[in-house]
Amino acid sequence: MLGILWVTLLLPAASAQTLPAEEAVTEVETIEEVLVSGERSGPGLWKVRKGEHTLYLLATIAPAPKKLQWRSQEVEAVLDRAQVFVPARPEVDADIGPIKAVQLYLQFRKLRGNAEGERLETVLPPPLFSRFEALRTKYAPRDRSMLERRPLLAVLELQRAAIDRSGLSFSNAVARSVEKSARERKVKVLRAEVRVEDARGTLAEIGQIPLSAEIACMEAVLGRLETDLAQSRQRAEAWAVGDTGALRTSAATQAAGTCLNSLSNSARVASLLRDFETAWLGTVTNSLERHPVTLAVTDIDALLRPGGILAKLRARGYEIDEP
Repeated sequence: MLGILWVTLLLPAASAQTLPAEEAVTEVETIEEVLVSGERSGPGLWKVRKGEHTLYLLATIAPAPKKLQWRSQEVEAVLDRAQVFVPARPEVDADIGPIKAVQLYLQFRKLRGNAEGERLETVLPPPLFSRFEALRTKYAPRDRSMLERRPLLAVLELQRAAIDRSGLSFSNAVARSVEKSARERKVKVLRAEVRVEDARGTLAEIGQIPLSAEIACMEAVLGRLETDLAQSRQRAEAWAVGDTGALRTSAATQAAGTCLNSLSNSARVASLLRDFETAWLGTVTNSLERHPVTLAVTDIDALLRPGGILAKLRARGYEIDEP
């Protein structure tokens, strides 16, 4: 889901418009929430070895249970010995000053909507809009701002609302907790860096993504929300108890791949996505070569998917011990 996450990081989140109380839609269906009780450690660490040097990989999951009380004695023990900690999210250098930041925000406000200010119901085929509206009424009945968005952003906002109502969150609290612990222990935090040479050009390309690609993304996400939201809950719970076998069987999802393909219609975005993974891999492997102990955080789907991080590390000749 890296492509989706990148867009939500790059583009400011749209503010929800709340309906007056008399217009609020009454929901009759109870949304099943993730139930994770007690303190959980998540999966064990993957160990990547080069001689006497070891890179420890903590794989987090998104979405994750909101109420998860996470603590891993294994991670704490590694931090006590580590020289370097590498966060999952790269540092993005876009060389944006105050004036350019205002220009980018105005550009975003324009591209987040449809051409000529059309509403979603006039852009989408009627059956697809009906499916979207049914789920919006279920998960975000008071948020009509989605109806003014382009399909790609509208369905991602709906997905976040559905995930939130299910007791899950895309916020990576585990990664933040580990970074805080690393800093408290005076472990060097080494963040991968990616430079965006032309942020305005990248935004402009996002605005040119074909409507057919955005509709394909919407259809895939709606399909998961209609029939398979339970899998997100099950995966989050499997992560909490360290069931890597269950996670491995669903490391890549059709919806994520379809939306990533939509984003890849922009050559600049596709290049940036490759740069993100390349920069992170370069940072962790350089640290592995130079330091006895490195701890790094990554997304579990990026780690386990075919051709993903583990596959690339094996291809470079590193020895890997799985939890």
